Amino acid sequence: MYEKLLLSNRDARRYYDELIPAYQEAFGGEPWYEVSKCADKALRCAGGFSAIAVGSLCGVCERYPRKPAYEDAELIESFEQLGETKKTVWYLEKNDAGVALAAIAWVANARTTNEARYANTPGMDDWIEANVQAGEYAWLDEVFAQKSLRPTGNLNNFRSMCDSICEALDVDTMAFRTINPAMTQAAQRDFKDRTEIYERLVAVPDRRDFVIIRPERIGQ
Repeated sequence: MYEKLLLSNRDARRYYDELIPAYQEAFGGEPWYEVSKCADKALRCAGGFSAIAVGSLCGVCERYPRKPAYEDAELIESFEQLGETKKTVWYLEKNDAGVALAAIAWVANARTTNEARYANTPGMDDWIEANVQAGEYAWLDEVFAQKSLRPTGNLNNFRSMCDSICEALDVDTMAFRTINPAMTQAAQRDFKDRTEIYERLVAVPDRRDFVIIRPERIGQ
């Protein structure tokens, strides 16, 4: 049985020892394969991360990555910055064995989403202005599962997670980006036609799908 927790960034700190390795494990696997920082100055690897292990030869740039994709101190700094600069909430599912799933979300608008997550993606500023909404919404920034603890079913509570986050942040719209088909499938499954999915590089000028759950759709 898994306990569901909604935490402030301050309260989430006591779980950093679990959250950091869980994050590194999750994004090092399918479908991201973000194992090491790209060693190529041109950053030819998508997002600046490589699937090659630290110290291994990359067949693309013929260089050897020297740093893991996500270093402990960097993750802590990122989590702390979100907590200090935005209205943020953590959602955890855990039992006695540890945290099986974690998500972090914050109150966003078109400007803050673009500044925080699309500063280097041409065209996204205009796209978000035109397609999301005026006002505030919950930006589902990260969702990651510790599959070594719970191999399957980690998005079974996706709907209640979204509802809880929106309630905690006092908004009724949610948006997120993803390359993980499991995330878009969970949104379609739990919100059906209440979810808008914009396909990467087709309907949205980015390498990730963009998903919106509209105001009247949360909690219905």
